[in-house]
Amino acid sequence: MFTDGSDLRLVEEAGRGPGRSVLAGAFALLEALADAKAELGLTEAARRAGLPKSTAHRLLEQLCGMGAAEHRIRGYGVGPMFGRLCDGRDRGHEWIRAAAGRPAVRLAKLSRTDVVVCVLSASEVLVVATFAGHSARLPVVRPGTVLPPPTPFATVLLGGCGTGAAPEVAGRSCAAAPIHAPDGRVVAAMGVLSPSPEELPRLQPLVTTAAAEAGRELAEPLRLR
Repeated sequence: MFTDGSDLRLVEEAGRGPGRSVLAGAFALLEALADAKAELGLTEAARRAGLPKSTAHRLLEQLCGMGAAEHRIRGYGVGPMFGRLCDGRDRGHEWIRAAAGRPAVRLAKLSRTDVVVCVLSASEVLVVATFAGHSARLPVVRPGTVLPPPTPFATVLLGGCGTGAAPEVAGRSCAAAPIHAPDGRVVAAMGVLSPSPEELPRLQPLVTTAAAEAGRELAEPLRLR
């Protein structure tokens, strides 16, 4: 844990004005390690995280001690604790995937387009499930992808129902609808990714129906699926 009193000071970003907390610096380092295709040396990890090298070294050593990062032959990488945290977040979305599964598969077959299920994770739109509209290829978006704003998925998750008339996700136009929990809260969004914006008026009712069906699945008593 970060128990050293010196670690509670604001960390000054070299040449970038106001500082940020040690927690923000630690997460910036973890994000840099997670995004890297191979282990990172200290200098490169500090550069990507926007931290002074000495600060990055101190935080990385503490993260290694916690298991969130680890020493490797050529530098640092994410550690086993980071993997467990990611697995835990993924398991937290299993109930959404279970409820959306059958409606999403039917929607993919009817629309012949890729179907995406998203949730709001902090302030980000996170893809938790995808279903290919054609069995001969993989979906254009993978689970775990964070969709950049603005998209109809973000509009839906913030309480509305939206369609997109221009390429917005992976070069595709999208139509989305909310999935409601039994208490009425919007807990996810389901949508299609169409290569043709002209198809959206036809697809939107299909999406709305599938999302409503997923909501009814959520309202069912827990059972083996």
